[in-house]
Amino acid sequence: MTEQDPLRKLWATDTEEKYVMSTAELTEPSGRFQSKIQRRNITEYLAAALVVGVFGWLAVIVPVWSVRIGAVLIIAAALFIAWKLNRIASSSKAPSDPTVDNLASFHRRELERQRDALRSVWKWYLMPFVPGLVVFSVGSAVEGGVGNPIWVTAVIAGLGLAFNAAVFAGVWALNAHAARKLDDEIRALDKAAR
Repeated sequence: MTEQDPLRKLWATDTEEKYVMSTAELTEPSGRFQSKIQRRNITEYLAAALVVGVFGWLAVIVPVWSVRIGAVLIIAAALFIAWKLNRIASSSKAPSDPTVDNLASFHRRELERQRDALRSVWKWYLMPFVPGLVVFSVGSAVEGGVGNPIWVTAVIAGLGLAFNAAVFAGVWALNAHAARKLDDEIRALDKAAR
């Protein structure tokens, strides 16, 4: 009988242990993520309350009906957005059974849910404002342009709409960037779970 090489014997018998994430490694980032979502949503709700207050005040004091209608449409959009944010992107409670598999699945679902909400922000967050902003901007330009040539009024209305479009593009870009970052987190979680 020949004696086997000790290194070869060690290599043949060595079983690589698979890395398994601990519940603490999942609980902390998941909790931080949920706290971040709560803070974001509270900020959004406060912004919606501010929009309702400011445009409600304008709807009362401005005697121009087109401006009033635009203000009311903007208020309706802010209320709809607050409701939609609560419905599709509110924070969630961690599972009551905090096993590694449950926590990993929960955190991944939450990352995906928030990513999907960010990707669709143009549909549920930006588009509801469009009718009110168009009516409000055009109504303001027409009222402010009384006595001016029509082209001046058109330029003023166009500048207001262009400003709103630029703000919308910025909000969309920021949300698209945040969605890509969540995709990176999902990939990292998947890699760690393998």
